[in-house]
Amino acid sequence: MPTDERVVAIVVNWNGREVLPATLDALRSTLHPNLEIVVVDNGSTDGSANQVRDPVRVAPLAENLGYGGALNSVLRRSIPGAEDGSSPAAQYFLLLNNDILVEPETVSRLLETAREKGPGVYGPKVLLQERPNRLDAAWGRITWSHVLTSFRGKGARDGGRYDRVRRVQLLLGCALLVHRRVFEDVGFFDEDYFMYHEEVDFLFRAERRGYRSYFCPAARVYHRRAHSTRHDPLKRVFWVRRNAVLFLRKHRAGAWAWGCWGKSLVLSLVWNVVLMRWRRVATIWRGVVAGMGGEISEAPRRGDF
Repeated sequence: MPTDERVVAIVVNWNGREVLPATLDALRSTLHPNLEIVVVDNGSTDGSANQVRDPVRVAPLAENLGYGGALNSVLRRSIPGAEDGSSPAAQYFLLLNNDILVEPETVSRLLETAREKGPGVYGPKVLLQERPNRLDAAWGRITWSHVLTSFRGKGARDGGRYDRVRRVQLLLGCALLVHRRVFEDVGFFDEDYFMYHEEVDFLFRAERRGYRSYFCPAARVYHRRAHSTRHDPLKRVFWVRRNAVLFLRKHRAGAWAWGCWGKSLVLSLVWNVVLMRWRRVATIWRGVVAGMGGEISEAPRRGDF
């Protein structure tokens, strides 16, 4: 079996001065022999992009385009048939947050499963940096609730049911290995989401086109959670609620799905009112209103360029 597939690791960075160097050090220690590392800097203001050294390449953006927009800026230049096709195509793309530490064997182990299963999307076991014997989460599914998804294994102890390869509907978007063919056929990330749920939308579209997603526990990474929103946790509340609505609208959810969403939204609002979390209530409501009023655009496919 081939072992030299070209993999491009795309690290999305926004003000990651505290975390980016460790992420890049870990990637440079990978045992896979043909890995290119690209840091997409999303208009950072903390000088974190200046920490990057050769052979890692920096792709600077003038403004923050969000997670999907940053990834797309590299993917469109790296896949034949995209905007200019200026770079030779990689066979796989490793998509990473700037606060992810990979083990030296992570890329190789993801590729082992990918060779066996074929073109698709592959996610490693994501553990917590601060508690490495605990999972960030394992895999998930769309529940059509006010937060759209539910994930198994949040904070669970590593091992047991989380030690076998399995086909899943959703994977954590902080670390994904994607075969080039998926982007060529399905398109890129929908930039309307900006942050949160862009990977849910992408995996949902990929599944509808026949591409499967797999949880690959032999490949391990360590995540420092919510680095970009830790100083303002309500930012995540807003975007998750907004983008859940955006997802339902975009994919023309039926009455049953909207009913699930509405019921869980009411319960969430009531619960937060009981606890007198007035700022959270206001943020949830602002997210819903923004989702209802936001523009909906289909993600581009290869032939649209």
